[in-house]
Amino acid sequence: MPAPDERRAAADPAPPIPAFDLGRAAAAIAPEVERRWRRLLAATSFVGGEEVAAFEREFAAYLGAAGCIAVANGTDALELALRALGLGPGDEVIVPSYTFVATAAAVVLAGGRPVFADVEPRTLNLDVAGAAARITERTAGIIGVHLYGRPFDVEGARSLCRERGLWLIEDAAQAHGAALEGRRAGTLGDLATWSFYPSKNLGCFGDGGAVTGGDAKLLEKVQRLANHGRVGHYLHAIVGRNSRLDALQAAVLRVRLERLDAGNARRGEIACRYHGALAGAGDLALLEDPPGARSVYHQMTVRTARRDALKDHLALAGIGSAIHYPKALHLQDAFAHLPPAGELPVAEAAGGDVLCLPMYPELTDDEVDRVSSAVRSFFEGG
Repeated sequence: MPAPDERRAAADPAPPIPAFDLGRAAAAIAPEVERRWRRLLAATSFVGGEEVAAFEREFAAYLGAAGCIAVANGTDALELALRALGLGPGDEVIVPSYTFVATAAAVVLAGGRPVFADVEPRTLNLDVAGAAARITERTAGIIGVHLYGRPFDVEGARSLCRERGLWLIEDAAQAHGAALEGRRAGTLGDLATWSFYPSKNLGCFGDGGAVTGGDAKLLEKVQRLANHGRVGHYLHAIVGRNSRLDALQAAVLRVRLERLDAGNARRGEIACRYHGALAGAGDLALLEDPPGARSVYHQMTVRTARRDALKDHLALAGIGSAIHYPKALHLQDAFAHLPPAGELPVAEAAGGDVLCLPMYPELTDDEVDRVSSAVRSFFEGG
């Protein structure tokens, strides 16, 4: 007869493992965030001010960038960067078809036209050769996305842009702390854009974004565009908009920036543990890190033809997972007004076979092992 402790263990299921758990991260920094928020509340300093300016300085220094302009969110960051680079009506911008919608939507919002290119099968990042084939006389630039925290082929994209007289934007919304050949993402293109949505490696407790780069004049234009085109008190040189990071969110970001490298290092440990445990499991394929790249594993992304069944299997075991993204952008209704992109086979296939397993620094080794065991049991069960 089982002992009482064994009967209790059998009756009590293991606690669920969510796909993402902000609560653990928030609990760890709550005392310091509360201290800073109390100071801001006492000063009634909520818009701009030293907290925002300090974050801009600290994030630029962390990246090794010449400057940082904090804005309201990642989509604004993209749109403002495009406008600062002079995107005009009818101008085309080549973007990967497999990414979050904001990458292409920002081009439309800025008055241009996104042209979709396929992605590489091993990384799901922009296929530079495919992008080159889509350049026309109307092409103004390229947006490359460091998808899932894995740097895209920036050198190939930069070479192509130099050859054809185009600019390059890094969409670094998922790549806080990632690097390529020793240089951090956010310093590699003409401009880089960031999202600080709560689920990001560096996230606030609301919305937030930024633009970074090495050209002071471009960054000044971004700042002006984000502040109603203002050049003086109630003086406006251009038509801009209102896009601000508030001080309360800047305070959160400053606290989390101090912990970013440690969190990314833990993500790397978790990724190694997954790779070791999942090697050879059915048709499961894991994305690769390009040569010279340091990924920060914003997501732990796997691919399998049995994606939906695997997701259901994990849910029954109390394990969360997520699909980023179920349909390539060139197939989305939002872009049906654009000329047909043709077949983009890798992006289309990824929409049907990508699954993201739990990945955040607070995961324990036991939890990672439990996820891995559940994945393996799915394939071993036939």
